[in-house]
Amino acid sequence: MSFLAIDIGNSNVTVGLHREGFWREQWRFSSRTQTSLAEWQHLLMNALHTGGIADEIESCAIASVVPDLSGPVAQAAQAATNRAPLIIETTHFDSLSVTYKPRSSIGLDRFCGVAAGLKKFGAPLIVIDLGTATVFDVVDEHRVYRGGVIAPGLATAADSLHANTALLPNISLEFPPCVIGDSTVHAMQSGILYGALTMIDGIVNLIRSEVGAANKVVATGGFASMIQSGSRTIDAVEPNLVLEGIRIVGMGETW
Repeated sequence: MSFLAIDIGNSNVTVGLHREGFWREQWRFSSRTQTSLAEWQHLLMNALHTGGIADEIESCAIASVVPDLSGPVAQAAQAATNRAPLIIETTHFDSLSVTYKPRSSIGLDRFCGVAAGLKKFGAPLIVIDLGTATVFDVVDEHRVYRGGVIAPGLATAADSLHANTALLPNISLEFPPCVIGDSTVHAMQSGILYGALTMIDGIVNLIRSEVGAANKVVATGGFASMIQSGSRTIDAVEPNLVLEGIRIVGMGETW
């Protein structure tokens, strides 16, 4: 069975095709440059009709944290696949006990990541999504979603430094040769990347102390592999964790 998962995020819309147990294809579009129904129809038609992919799709589901895009992308997906997509809502996660308030303020991408993480790793669990924001989600040993931590994402931090200063340049995000930067670019890279690495390991240790359990830590998002390379606390990287959560919910699987 071929399943299409669509994750509508603040920076990107990620579309994944799952077939025979694997994510076979993936496309990423900017959330900020395409806004109209016609634009999304054009993008999805081009992507999915190459090689007859659209004809294979039997089911589709969407999780969105950008309400203005939910309608256009859903309509475009239906036009491209001839299938009405399932629009994932907070109620799809009612089986998860939550102490975070209000429950409705938890992003659907966070719920989907937690669902996929629990299905693969069990509880207790910490999911770290390194995207526009760096977001920690915490599930205790009783499978209760306790809440989390939200910090600026790596690219967000770099963009903010460049945008709010006169002389700091726009930089690529990669680890510099050493912590002490020997140039402005290296100094910025060090501050952002080593700062994020230290923050992530520090917060994980604080969370573990607070919940009193050695939570499994799984990271996802564009910078997850880079950060894991220097992390002392990240146990696994799952690049498609949110897409997998969308698939699990869309297929009605237990988690």
